[in-house]
Amino acid sequence: MEPQEEYCHLLKRARQNTSSGLLEMVREQPARLQDERTPLAELIEFILNAAVAEKASDVHFEPLGQEVRIRLRINGCMKQFFQEMPWELYGNLLSRLKIMCSLDISEKRLPQDGRFSFLATGNRALDIRVSIVPMINGEKIVLRLLNNQDSFKGLEQLDFSSRNYEVLRQKCSSGNGAVLLSGPVNSGKTTDLYAILSMLNKEGRNIISIEDPVEYRIDGINQIQVNEKIGYTFEMALRAVLRQDFDCLAVGELRSAEAAELLITSALTGRRVFATLHTPGAVKTIFRLLDMGIKPYLLASAISLIVGQRLVKRLCPCCRQEYFVQKESGEGIFLGGKVLGQSDRFFRHREGGCAACNYTGYAGRIAVQELLFVEGEVAEAVMNRAKYEDLEAAAIENGMTGMKQDGIAKAALGYLELTELMEIF
Repeated sequence: MEPQEEYCHLLKRARQNTSSGLLEMVREQPARLQDERTPLAELIEFILNAAVAEKASDVHFEPLGQEVRIRLRINGCMKQFFQEMPWELYGNLLSRLKIMCSLDISEKRLPQDGRFSFLATGNRALDIRVSIVPMINGEKIVLRLLNNQDSFKGLEQLDFSSRNYEVLRQKCSSGNGAVLLSGPVNSGKTTDLYAILSMLNKEGRNIISIEDPVEYRIDGINQIQVNEKIGYTFEMALRAVLRQDFDCLAVGELRSAEAAELLITSALTGRRVFATLHTPGAVKTIFRLLDMGIKPYLLASAISLIVGQRLVKRLCPCCRQEYFVQKESGEGIFLGGKVLGQSDRFFRHREGGCAACNYTGYAGRIAVQELLFVEGEVAEAVMNRAKYEDLEAAAIENGMTGMKQDGIAKAALGYLELTELMEIF
């Protein structure tokens, strides 16, 4: 049976079963609902299994009025995969998911977050992170699929160039100071952070991480789950951890000036400190921290390295097509004369793809990165509050390869399309 046909069949069964019996179970036997084998449970399992098969990172349930649209995020792009769900059935699905996450099923006015475990086809264990936000047409659900087997990677698997990989490994493994991982939302910062912590995870080290939420559990690392509802904030956890005799400290996200100041202070004590920030690139991270009120001399002294990163669609190696860029074309102008003079051969996806990439032309995503070393002329420029252009020039002079240049090098090797980079830079 085709996926759409099976979905329609399960949808019909679940709709027929949407009776007072299910509603009564929601009200009177909520614990039983988690394990009850109903058509609604089968429908949820089918959607999640289909999302895993499509290698989706997120499932979106979007209320549109009388119906609910279901879309998947695949290779960073939204794709409508399932037929729209009837509104009366969506209410029961929403209640079931809330109960599975131990959320308040009666609360419809405030956002709620939770998580549950799911065993996908083939015994693949997933953690599902659930976000529910009220919209004008009803509550929207986003399910983030966290697959420990596929998503958790070693540092050598994270698309760094050979030079950047060696520098990052050396900076993380020896010395002290802060290593900051920056990029937009969903740019792979957390994946990088876990890879670094996994590399450093040895019996002789006390490693502590502060996260919200804890996405992957790593044996041997002391992981703290922040709980804003009871007042257990990043700032409170950071102040407490400073008395925990740690060797390495990781903060899932710097959200406030107080947390940033505490982290920088920790880095000045001679310990290794890691954190992520939502900024467009490595150089702009400096200005974000300055805007938070961190003194320039503290930044220059405490920060060792800043990693800037973005994710773009990876070309399918089985069906990518070779072509030559013309100098007068938009891509030629984007590359510039010097780069084009070295090589004008690049690659693009094939329309319709092949069986290996599920007929999309793409196979996952790849990172483009830049590493900013805060030392020498760069540290001096930070202390002098240099302009963005001057700080970037000092960084390049000090050995930084910008994300655009890193992307062009990977495009020449056939890993990604130039048009993907042109949309970013």
